[in-house]
Amino acid sequence: MNIKKQVKIDRFVWALALVPLLAAPATAETLPDRETDTESQAVHQAEDIVVTASRTETSRREATKSIDVVTSEDRDELQQYFLPQLLANEPGVFFRANGGLGQWSNISIRGAGAQYTQYQYNGMPLRDAADTQTTLQYFIEDMFSGSNLERVEILKGTNSTLYGSQAMGGVINIVPRKWQSGLAAEWRNEFGPNGTSITNGRVAYGQEKYYIDFNPIYITTDGENYGGPNGYWYDNTGATFGAGVKPTDRTTVEFNGIFSDTDLALGSSPSLDSNGNLVKNQAYADQHREGQLYQVGLNWMQTLSSLWDFSLKGSQGATERHYFWSRTDGDRSDYDGKTSYVEMQHNLHPSEWLTLNLGVDYEKSDYEGREPRNKYAGDYTPVNFDESWDNKDVFAQAQFALLDRSLFINLGSRYNDHEVFDSEVVWEASAAYLFKDIGTKLHAHVGTGYRTPGLYEIYGGYLVGGRLVTIGNPDLQPEESIGYELGIDQSLMDGKVQFGATYFATRFDDMIIFDDLSSRYENAREGENSGVEVYFRVSPWEKVRFDLAYTYIDSRYKADQFTDEWTRKEYLPRNKVDFIVTFYPMDKLTLAATVRWQDSEIVPLNDPSWNSVRWEESDTTTVNLAATYKALQNLDLFARVDNLFDKNYTEGGYCMPGLSVYGGLKLHF
Repeated sequence: MNIKKQVKIDRFVWALALVPLLAAPATAETLPDRETDTESQAVHQAEDIVVTASRTETSRREATKSIDVVTSEDRDELQQYFLPQLLANEPGVFFRANGGLGQWSNISIRGAGAQYTQYQYNGMPLRDAADTQTTLQYFIEDMFSGSNLERVEILKGTNSTLYGSQAMGGVINIVPRKWQSGLAAEWRNEFGPNGTSITNGRVAYGQEKYYIDFNPIYITTDGENYGGPNGYWYDNTGATFGAGVKPTDRTTVEFNGIFSDTDLALGSSPSLDSNGNLVKNQAYADQHREGQLYQVGLNWMQTLSSLWDFSLKGSQGATERHYFWSRTDGDRSDYDGKTSYVEMQHNLHPSEWLTLNLGVDYEKSDYEGREPRNKYAGDYTPVNFDESWDNKDVFAQAQFALLDRSLFINLGSRYNDHEVFDSEVVWEASAAYLFKDIGTKLHAHVGTGYRTPGLYEIYGGYLVGGRLVTIGNPDLQPEESIGYELGIDQSLMDGKVQFGATYFATRFDDMIIFDDLSSRYENAREGENSGVEVYFRVSPWEKVRFDLAYTYIDSRYKADQFTDEWTRKEYLPRNKVDFIVTFYPMDKLTLAATVRWQDSEIVPLNDPSWNSVRWEESDTTTVNLAATYKALQNLDLFARVDNLFDKNYTEGGYCMPGLSVYGGLKLHF
């Protein structure tokens, strides 16, 4: 491997990070409260608080970056428990699925690929170290909401300074509900076509000093067959869980976890016939994929004084993807990953107008693959691939609140020390200004980003006829980027009218692509995304609300280092509109209609001679309906209609379900 390395982080930095662990826990009697004014506490609690925008609790209106929040109330009004579909209603968020329930799905933030989005559960990064690009793209189809969901925060733009590699496009943080007071229980059953059943449960109990929360999930469907003999079946057994304890008034320890165990049918890829017409994908009778994901995390938060608090968190996660190509024993391909993560962050508050965040993190990734040696000759002896590496980061941020909390400025930087690749420094600056009298907010952000290649991109390969075919490229260089945004938010009529617009642009260097000609990963020359996102929220009266989100994006790249021609990015429409009408005709009834239109997109498909053709997929409009009726104090009845007008359409060339009607009930105590 072409390696220029070994720069190591000074051990003093790590020793300094551990100093608070030796300090005795402070008590409430010896430490002053940071905020004693009860009126300001009430205001703080009433505001929309986010944590992902700055790694600390921040009022959303004071955030210096673009961040959207999707709540459990949004989920329940639309009766949509599949989170990627729910998040796609936000501006700048693009969702694509290779079919119906449980089939491969993808989320793109502002046109950036799935490899540039970091997923988190309760602030802990979720990884698949065996993924082709160290993302979570093979588990996005399993992201169904647990009953304990509080909100999902979507941080958009280049955020490598705050969150490291894989955050060049944005961050999606799934935040569970915590610190339950008393006993809570919930049971939700949803039924639909093709034997579909989605079941959620919750049992939680807590008091002032502790809580425990368990949320099982079970999903099954026979799936659509799209005119073929077999259906795209899918099964998912999972859970989210959490617990917490407060040993002292200044110490909090939280435990959380997420788990899913899935099995789904595999099928053919769409293609073109000799006349250029689409050949539908079909499910195979005997090919399927078993998948498993788990992550457990522990977070210790300690307040040492009114000027200093810190958190120490760690997580252990693993993924398994096992592809069964036939019923023959040993005819399978396995991709297993493990990720260990530790992070410490110190928050210093020297004054009311300044907060300093200092932190370090460590991550170790392991990839293990298995392939049959030569199945075409009847040799199914497994051949193992096993690679690993680690990564250390140091990050810092200064947050300024000036001019009576009207001007907010954040400055940050991160130093990355990878075991294999050269060290890297990234930085960012963001600001927001509030015109409080007229309800206007201006915000801007600029930052650099990076993404180190994944283990599979460097070492990946497979066996054909007993011969190793290498897909990985040991000469790959990390990707780099610089991103900008400039936006305005406006609130009128005491919040009844809200709208905003943001211009964004990101430029990528050394983009990693898969080269079909060489059949391996290569560094392309460059790529860029730019566009505008707009939103409107209007509540003319208490019975109705209108939400509109529009995104325009121009995403393109130069395919190699020897061309000056730009190529439009595949699988991405240039325009997308989401329009939601929510109607409350009576206290017990909620009705919602969702209309989504997206522009045509380019899809690479093979013709009968296996030539790659840039096929243009038509624009699409779909309409969904949802209704929720509170029949009793503890009983909700609901229904949802997807694709109301039975639109015959495809996404990425894959057939999508027609008119589908779902319904069910939810018991909650």
